Amino acid sequence: MKLSNIYSDKMIIQQNRKNLIEGYSSANNTINLCFDECVYESACDAEGFFSIELEPMTPGGPHTIKISDNTDSIIINDVYVGDVFLLAGQSNMELPVNRTLDLYRKEVEGINYPLIRMFQLPKEPKFGEPDTMLETGEWVDANEKDVMGFSALGFYFARMKFDNDSIPVGLVHAAVGGTHIEAFMSEEGLLKCADSLVDTAKKEGREVKCVCLGKNDSCKVCYKETIERNKNEAYVLETIKNDADNAQAWGRKNDADDIGLSEKWYDYEWSDEEKKDALSIRVPESWLNNSLKDRIGTVWVQRSVDVPESFCNREVELRLGTIVDADTTYVNGIEVGRTEYFYPPRRYKLKAGILKPGKNIITVRVIINNNVGEFKEDMPYCIKADEKEIPLDGIWSARPTTIEKPMGDATFFTWQPTALYNKMIYPIRNIAFDAVFYYQGESNTFNPDDYEYLTIDMVREWRELFKDDVMFMFARLPYFRGEAWEKPSDAWDRLRDAQLRACEKIENSVLVELYDLGQYNEIHMQNKKEVAKRFYGEYIKVRNTSERGK
Repeated sequence: MKLSNIYSDKMIIQQNRKNLIEGYSSANNTINLCFDECVYESACDAEGFFSIELEPMTPGGPHTIKISDNTDSIIINDVYVGDVFLLAGQSNMELPVNRTLDLYRKEVEGINYPLIRMFQLPKEPKFGEPDTMLETGEWVDANEKDVMGFSALGFYFARMKFDNDSIPVGLVHAAVGGTHIEAFMSEEGLLKCADSLVDTAKKEGREVKCVCLGKNDSCKVCYKETIERNKNEAYVLETIKNDADNAQAWGRKNDADDIGLSEKWYDYEWSDEEKKDALSIRVPESWLNNSLKDRIGTVWVQRSVDVPESFCNREVELRLGTIVDADTTYVNGIEVGRTEYFYPPRRYKLKAGILKPGKNIITVRVIINNNVGEFKEDMPYCIKADEKEIPLDGIWSARPTTIEKPMGDATFFTWQPTALYNKMIYPIRNIAFDAVFYYQGESNTFNPDDYEYLTIDMVREWRELFKDDVMFMFARLPYFRGEAWEKPSDAWDRLRDAQLRACEKIENSVLVELYDLGQYNEIHMQNKKEVAKRFYGEYIKVRNTSERGK
């Protein structure tokens, strides 16, 4: 007997709805299910598939579910009835609690919410036929350790809700950084939508042509071609391997070319002569404004800082804002952290003894593989011990070493049409949800004109799949100026307009306005508790209205 992994210990099931539990046994077998003392019976079909519908239940638990056939049995322990939410979208939904600690560290210390639980769906692409079951995943409590991996928006919402009504909360997490809306749609649905998009464009007098800007984009003109190409598993595997080989080869060449590595520039304070030949750069700032503008390769930057004894015999945090693209950071010759791409904030722990009283040397190996180098402005650059800070902004010495060709973009198959519908959404078609929270759109700003119609069709498709007119709550994109190396564009505002038009046409949907919470140079705002407050406020409005209407 086999069940999808979402039917496992600690699962939360939706209150006051009929819930399905499905699986496989042997052909024509009889299945018995005991939910505490309540007994259900079902027969398998010729393929061994069975489906059992549980009667609606009120919140509470713990419950035990025992499923058995004539040879096997499965017991699911610690089951609660509560409210279940599907969290879907891209990185701003995916962004975990541990990326919000600059703002909320004290709030999550000692967190223990055993009745707030999250199930992580597989972050892998699937093309062709969708998966029918989940082979991986488990329900995890919101304890101090595991909550760090929870969707921050999801957790802060769940905590507000639970603190208010004490009803168990289940979060089913279906978000992947960078993904496009097309990844969440089926082949049949997307191709049907493409035909409609072409007709609409013609009626509106818009030219029908491919508008893709790179290998990770797809549009109505090339959906079919992209889908068919990705069904070739050999092509997908070969592309993934080639991209990995290319990145490794680029890194090996850059390392081999880097005299700073071979001469260990991180291991000492640079001499006056070396500093004389170095560039003086300001941290933070974009390198668009200095001679490093077109540099692809490695630049070493260094500065000294005086540290009081109170910072030395304890753990402190080195905060270096956000660095484009990658970095390896050293303090007094000791590597204290490295980050391989530019989005994560640099927060490196310095163990007791790394710093010494008086002068200390901070050296950063900045690796620029595709973009314009940058220490992002309006970010924290300091050494922090509790509430005390030693500022690190100002003039640093910079010594360029390698000059390389751009690495080029990798192919992200999880972003591509049907990839996540097949792997994430279709396998949970029989799970009942109180609401769907959808935070996505950033990756579709290259082609905002079609987004309204794609959103409408995606919602229609999911509701048909779930057999439920489930409420959708959409995050309307916040203010964002764009990356410093990009040309200014109105595409972001056009995407926001498309979100508004879509939501106006989708019944039982809510658009959560986030514009004023945005940060002009940071696409991943840490203030996810404020975002969650907006979601919670709108959610409560809808639920209160629904209660009054009964």
